[in-house]
Amino acid sequence: MTISSCYDVFAECVCAIREGELIQAVSATDKEYHFQNWFQGRLDHLALDYDEPGRNTYPDFRLVSVPEGYEVKGLATPGRDKNYDSNSRIPAGLHNGRTIFYVFGRYPKDLSDFATNAGGNKEYPTHPQGKNITS
Repeated sequence: MTISSCYDVFAECVCAIREGELIQAVSATDKEYHFQNWFQGRLDHLALDYDEPGRNTYPDFRLVSVPEGYEVKGLATPGRDKNYDSNSRIPAGLHNGRTIFYVFGRYPKDLSDFATNAGGNKEYPTHPQGKNITS
């Protein structure tokens, strides 16, 4: 029997979205790390062990206890709707013996309308129109 964490990870992401877990922008020019950090929080909440992500690692999160990985892609909105930058690597379901799952998220190109938290970072909801999904 094959064990997979993807169902738990997906359910945790949905739960965080419904509970209004905000994404924190790392900087005004950051394109992807803010969404990776949000996703990393989901893995941490599930107490899943993973290898620490690096700047040019693939996939971004490599689980330790099961042969799975998660590649996180943040897409600006408004922006591209039909394609994304895959760093010249063709998306595939397997890589070095791991099943790879892609996690896509949208982030606003312009963060000026969003509140700044106590740490000085802009925070925004996971839903691209600025409202979290509640049902």
